[in-house]
Amino acid sequence: MAIIKTVEVNVKREEPKSALKSGLAKGAGLLALGGAAYLAGHARSVKNGLSAPCKPYIWDPGRGRSVFLKGIDLVDVKRGLVQRQRGVVFEDGQITDVVPTRDLAKIKADRTFDCEGLFVIPGLINAHSHVLLPGTAMIGLDSLLSLKRQMVRNLEECPLHGVTTVRDAATLSHLLNDMCRKIEALELLGPRVLSCGPGITVKGGYPDFSRPLPGGLAKKYGSLTIYVTGPDSARQAVRTAVEDEGARFIKIFFDERALSFGRKPLNVIDDESVKALVEEAHRVGRRVAVHQTQMVGFRRAVKLGVDDFEHMPIDGLLTDRDVANFMKGDHHVTPTASVAMALGFAPEGHPARSDPAVEAMQALRDRMLREIVPSLAEEAILRANKKMAEMYMEGDLSKQRGGALAMDNELFLETLQGIIPNVTKLQEAGATFCCGNDGGTPLSFPATLSIEMEIMEWLGFSRSEILRSATINGARLLELENELGSIEKGKLADMVLLSADPLKDIRAVERIEAVFRSGVLLTRGRRFPLESR
Repeated sequence: MAIIKTVEVNVKREEPKSALKSGLAKGAGLLALGGAAYLAGHARSVKNGLSAPCKPYIWDPGRGRSVFLKGIDLVDVKRGLVQRQRGVVFEDGQITDVVPTRDLAKIKADRTFDCEGLFVIPGLINAHSHVLLPGTAMIGLDSLLSLKRQMVRNLEECPLHGVTTVRDAATLSHLLNDMCRKIEALELLGPRVLSCGPGITVKGGYPDFSRPLPGGLAKKYGSLTIYVTGPDSARQAVRTAVEDEGARFIKIFFDERALSFGRKPLNVIDDESVKALVEEAHRVGRRVAVHQTQMVGFRRAVKLGVDDFEHMPIDGLLTDRDVANFMKGDHHVTPTASVAMALGFAPEGHPARSDPAVEAMQALRDRMLREIVPSLAEEAILRANKKMAEMYMEGDLSKQRGGALAMDNELFLETLQGIIPNVTKLQEAGATFCCGNDGGTPLSFPATLSIEMEIMEWLGFSRSEILRSATINGARLLELENELGSIEKGKLADMVLLSADPLKDIRAVERIEAVFRSGVLLTRGRRFPLESR
């Protein structure tokens, strides 16, 4: 009997535990199912809310058919003047004639458009961009679900805003090259893109937030980064970038500290490896560009024969000797001042708000968020940028969760306050400036080159200088001066038709009536009807 009682007692004690475990398991299962159902429904909702793809083009004249833009006011970017009542004839994507006023009535073409009252400039060239980056640093579930569409949209928006050529300064080259093939086949709306493919750096170097993809993903999408360990691997890195990734130029990095909060020290590629890399790049016909935001990097790049300079040194003032040494070489510089505008947050009461440059950029950023970003970003990307701006303006983001990976707004405020003297010194010496906005970085998009142009005017560039930086200078940087950058016989028919004169108001580049890339009409406004004879 005692044994029976013991068994009965044990059974009674185990039953509640067993029931509890069973109930918890069922509850957890129901919660998991409910959570999965919610996430699936949320994902469908985000994807259903994505923007619709754009038409890849409006009108293709076809092979062997001539097009005549009659009576247009042609902006001569080389001389900085407007040639009134001219004509432009093109066929098979190439300009065949620029017609003086007296000969307009003599021209016969398969299609003639009356362009009286419109202005034409060369297609704009964004000289520094990252078309596959989403334009935000805050990546959550909704942003990830929007990422693929935003990548495509970055390309689509470029011609809609007059950008017909993009120089991409580090990307997943296989993925981008696939998109570019679709653009050239008129299956996808976009600009022509010339990329460096992966950036070349050392372990522990800038960009410290980027890592090489695992083998399988790298093979499919391309590499973001190639690490070098010495001169031999530097030469091999160049060959890999050119032969395997299709690089049109080579990009390296000279920053010795991070741009994020804490400004941690970074490793930098050594001099002998740089010399080997530059030599190999020049041997295979590629220019070398360097990311540099510090005086030490600027001076090293000049000394080691690097060709082109991305961004500007902001931690000191260039000396006359620095400028003289720079001017001895065949260099281009692309300031990308839009980055400082986007990330140079100064909350109310910040001492920097007394600086006119800082205050002007705060107002421009507010306009970007209010008027511009909503028109070219997916909803999740817009929300992420608004949240980022809110967090910065609330105070010290470095103390917020995840702040260690956030860009240091104080560093970009220093850029806003320090960029003008160095730009001015190089400009007065006759340096060749190009126009690029680092599109794809937070609050900047490849299509918004007009914002960089607006900032360049604020920095002291004349409107004719700005137009040159965004056209003929960009073409020279890409070594495509014989094909792009101005409206001349023999060049590609990349043209942007405007309703106002950009030499009087640089924001006229936003008043677009038509955009042609290689003679194909990609977008048009109401003043450019296809019903023209």
